[in-house]
Amino acid sequence: MNTERLYLFDTLDSILEKMPEVEHHQTTIVVMVSDANKTYNNELSTSVYERYKAFCDHGMIHVINTIDCIYPDLDNVKQTFNDSQSRLKWQAKQNKDFAFMILYSRNLSEFYIQLEDDVIVATDFIQDIRNVIASTSQTWFLLEFSRLGFIGKLFRSSDLEFVSMFLLKHYDLAPCDFLLGAMRHKRGQKKPFHANYSLFQHIGRFSSLKNKLMPVLDNTYKDGLELDLYLDMPTGDNPPAKIKTSLITYRGHIPKHAYDNDNATYFWAKTASKDDHFTLNFEKPHNFSRIIIATGAVETRKDSFYHSSLLYSESTSSEAFDNKSSCASKFFNLVDLVYGEIDTKATGTVIPNNIKCLRLLATKGIKNWIIIRDIQLFVKQ
Repeated sequence: MNTERLYLFDTLDSILEKMPEVEHHQTTIVVMVSDANKTYNNELSTSVYERYKAFCDHGMIHVINTIDCIYPDLDNVKQTFNDSQSRLKWQAKQNKDFAFMILYSRNLSEFYIQLEDDVIVATDFIQDIRNVIASTSQTWFLLEFSRLGFIGKLFRSSDLEFVSMFLLKHYDLAPCDFLLGAMRHKRGQKKPFHANYSLFQHIGRFSSLKNKLMPVLDNTYKDGLELDLYLDMPTGDNPPAKIKTSLITYRGHIPKHAYDNDNATYFWAKTASKDDHFTLNFEKPHNFSRIIIATGAVETRKDSFYHSSLLYSESTSSEAFDNKSSCASKFFNLVDLVYGEIDTKATGTVIPNNIKCLRLLATKGIKNWIIIRDIQLFVKQ
């Protein structure tokens, strides 16, 4: 199994590094593996055990799998929020998954906090949680240590059976984070109780739902500067290429800055019309194993290349053989960008061989300006 840069390992490492050793005997970490691919589940479970063997053997880390019988027919979930069927199915499964994990955890400790597999934790997060619990004088059902989704939500373990049953009953009604308000009201807590700052930050770029990008970064995260470690783009091979674009360059933010393997530079262009493009023409055809494209500002995604697709042309075209310095006139769609970003490894996109040119294409007019921060191409070895 290829375990290169698994966010789950970043998450577990972050928890263990930021947790004082004295807390180990009072804490249980439950890792639930619930992919539809059973082989992947087994391989990941083995990888977690091998990497954290001492913690697993001492009972601090539990690795659990779901079983098929907990899922109804997810292909026929009710239509809500005008979402696509694939997204509705993913949300319904997630509610079932969380219900299963929460019910499993109900007798493990006094409190339960929900995380995801791609977060990092803040310095002294355990003590900060204890301080908030001790200082909250009002009656509470739910305390929130992050403002993003279902991350950092803390319950008493005595309430976990109710939480689990609520998710099971309403699994196809709404996403889990949308159900929190209804749960809270039903248990008599009228308003949310948020910590002054977030103790958890989302670091993953793409979720397990294909074509769903991570939420905007939580700007209340306690250790904000630490994010640089996780958000740096992996460095690709970026073979030599000529760059052509119909986008209008703004000042010194020239096209090659999108392809120079320098995180400090970027290409910045004015608004785009339909069919405006940014094209890489390689000196020779290449086979790529992975393509990463990042656009817009990191923290806010302002100036992202919305409404865009990644296209390619192959060297097998007669035009490419006749004029090796040019791209073939025929381009094929490889993948649509998600809010201006793509990682073909994360989305499982199959990349064809013998690529002569890659093109970012505006599929409709874009009113905002455009930043292309990074293009990273990984050549097959």
